[in-house]
Amino acid sequence: MVSSKLHINHLLMGFLLAMSVSLTTTVFLFYTGERMATQHSPLIDAAMEIKLNATQGHLWFEEILSGDRNENIDKVWNYLDQADWYASAMLEGGTNDKGDFFPLTDPEMRLHIESVRTALHEFDQVALKRYNNRQESHPGSDIDQAFDRIFTDLMGKAEHVEKLLNYSINKDLNNFRKMALLLISLSVGISLVIAYVLYRLEKQRQAHISAIEKANVEIQKTHTELNYLAHFDSLTGLPNRTLFKDRLDQALAHAHRKSAHVVLLFIDLDKFKAVNDRLGHISGDQVLKHTSKRLQRRVREDDSVSRLAGDEFTVILPDIDSTAGAMDAAQKVSSSILQELSDPFTFNGNTVFITASIGIAIYPQDGKSGDELLINADHAMLEAKSTHKGGFLFHSPEINQRVQRQLQIENELRSAIDDDQLIVYYQPQWDVQSNKLTGVEALVRWNHPEEGLLQPNDFIPIAETSGLIEKVDIWVLESACRQYREWRSEGLNPGKLAINISATLFGRQDLIHIVTRNIAEYCILDGELELELTESALLENSEHTQTLLQQLRSRGIHLAIDDFGTGYSSMAYLRQFPAKTLKIDRTFIKEIHSDKAADAIIHNMAELASSMNMEVVAEGIETRQQEKFVRSLGCRFAQGYLLGMPMSSDELRTLMISQTEDNVSLLPPNSR
Repeated sequence: MVSSKLHINHLLMGFLLAMSVSLTTTVFLFYTGERMATQHSPLIDAAMEIKLNATQGHLWFEEILSGDRNENIDKVWNYLDQADWYASAMLEGGTNDKGDFFPLTDPEMRLHIESVRTALHEFDQVALKRYNNRQESHPGSDIDQAFDRIFTDLMGKAEHVEKLLNYSINKDLNNFRKMALLLISLSVGISLVIAYVLYRLEKQRQAHISAIEKANVEIQKTHTELNYLAHFDSLTGLPNRTLFKDRLDQALAHAHRKSAHVVLLFIDLDKFKAVNDRLGHISGDQVLKHTSKRLQRRVREDDSVSRLAGDEFTVILPDIDSTAGAMDAAQKVSSSILQELSDPFTFNGNTVFITASIGIAIYPQDGKSGDELLINADHAMLEAKSTHKGGFLFHSPEINQRVQRQLQIENELRSAIDDDQLIVYYQPQWDVQSNKLTGVEALVRWNHPEEGLLQPNDFIPIAETSGLIEKVDIWVLESACRQYREWRSEGLNPGKLAINISATLFGRQDLIHIVTRNIAEYCILDGELELELTESALLENSEHTQTLLQQLRSRGIHLAIDDFGTGYSSMAYLRQFPAKTLKIDRTFIKEIHSDKAADAIIHNMAELASSMNMEVVAEGIETRQQEKFVRSLGCRFAQGYLLGMPMSSDELRTLMISQTEDNVSLLPPNSR
């Protein structure tokens, strides 16, 4: 009985001991697994979120800065703040909808996380600086290089943190496996109940291991995706700016060792903004995708096509033996690309015609570094766009001088607007049938403090490309309306006041507010103000144009189509956008009697305007023969050097006074 009792006791003690060992093993493994899952998994998530949010912020920033996105810049800062939150959670702990984050205790790991936060702060600062100075943030600029360098440093530090986490996880995982195997071995042979418990424990252990391994797979997948996003354009699949610079630097280094040449083509699509405005950004994206495929079809296997931003592409032609060979290759590839892009794009029932302007720079004569070569190719492209649109142009020192001159004018023009250096001149418009003054066209001049009086051709094109044209237009509108009020207060009547409006200002949603504010402030009456626009400006956004024209007409503001005959000259759009006045371009007037086609065109324009109850103004009348011809067509109104040069407000006042003395009908002083 005692032996049996002892046996039972021993069995019971053994069973209890086995149970104790099994329970201890179970509890320990369960706790260890839970600890690993609750501590490591959130850290893995945090490491991924830092890289993901920083990369998203970088990509959105580039898209917004290039004009491809109309999103608010605050979205970029939100991404960077989110990345910083996860870095902070790894140091101090935190909780969000993804779970609880426990702070790291490893001093080395904490130091690396601190360096990531510092890099994030630097990237945020340089992004803000670049956004606030985006006019100076051209490709290759110091701030552009600093932006890319800091982002690369940030991603490198984040990847290093990720590697340290992987190492720590794998180390804990191996230790966990060894410990689990040891405890399981000690528990072998204990009761079926304990075996069952151990079996359940093993299943739980496997579940934890599977969760960790799955997390590792997700990390690797995310790492691959982030690496792709960091080096390739998500829309076209082409190398992005980062990978392009790397490939260009490699090509230049190889060329330097072999005394070879490298050709860089800088390609910019012409009037791509009009595609986005008319068909929407989805269609614009389709054009960019098709363009990238066409570019790839026209280059060699060793050449590299990249998309920098927006509608800007580059092509690297590496490893060319001689300067002559480089120029020949550049010319052939550029011609081939332009021919490829000349075919219309057809998708979703839309047909789009696209041209491109190409700038060419060759290493080593046009630049020793990648940044210098890119800047000079960009300069050549801008020159091609302004003088050879739809063609290509090689870089030259003369182009650099012109670009520097344009930058100088742009910078000085910003100050000129604020310092009242601009002047409004007025060119008379006459009724050639009765020889009476019927109106004036406001024309801007620049009284440059060093170069004297500059004509519009010297600075208006630069104002248009730099975005300053809106400020110039608004300044001219206000100045001309103010002067008009002064003349009327003196009892002088210049007739209607015609003011040119750029397509950029015409596209603004608040144009009506700008115009009506000046009308009200300077007491401009119905029919006294006429806005002049080109044909292409009217067609850039037809829905906006129709609404705007209705609002202008309701306020007694007339519309004139300037330079008629040089654009679309379509009856359809004239019916769609009715205007009061057609201004026949001076190029047709100049060819009167020397070109029968020009005579016929002018005759048809006059008949067209008459059939639509529109007035016609013939521009550029410089000879009596031209005046006689337009009068014979029944064209009543004209302007030009023969009838009156553009003149200052004082000179026009003198003219109006002389007209009054000649009994030409002008308003008396008290008519206002």
